[in-house]
Amino acid sequence: MRRWIARAVAAVVVFAAVGGGAWWWLAQPGPSAGPAALSQSTMPEGFKALEPPLQMGDLAFEDADGKTVKISDFRGRPVILNIWAKWCAPCVIELPQLNELQAKGGTLAVLAVAVDEPDPVKVRGFLINRGLTALTPYLDAKNVFAKALHIRSIPVSLLINKDGYAMVRVDAPVQWFSEAAVALLQRTIL
Repeated sequence: MRRWIARAVAAVVVFAAVGGGAWWWLAQPGPSAGPAALSQSTMPEGFKALEPPLQMGDLAFEDADGKTVKISDFRGRPVILNIWAKWCAPCVIELPQLNELQAKGGTLAVLAVAVDEPDPVKVRGFLINRGLTALTPYLDAKNVFAKALHIRSIPVSLLINKDGYAMVRVDAPVQWFSEAAVALLQRTIL
């Protein structure tokens, strides 16, 4: 009888230890799931809510001095990431509005990243010659964005929240000061 009681007590102790361990493990917070996706039904025409939102933190590109820059360098600020090229007429037409958004100041960071030019001097000159001096010249000579985001045509813009999650994507030029675009910026990342 003592042996049976000892086995029963041992079984209870083991069960409590395993059960308690399982309970502790299940009670631990998991990795951050990120923000909830936005509803596509609230998007203006041409804009796509990313589901799930895409963490952009480690995607790297270069500034005009050849220094590596990451999206995570802008953590704490909302970002418009715009992928463009000098030869792309719709891209060039969109750049003045992006320049104006950046010139307004505030916390919004506008990252216009050229994908067609490996020479930072040429990107800087292109922007300066068009009076787009509020935009910092950035380039992606290694096509990091094209590969990571499966870009097939440009311009492409992403609205990235202050935590580094791309919430919205648009694969077309945007009228950034239209009522719909301003409302979307305010509702999603500003």
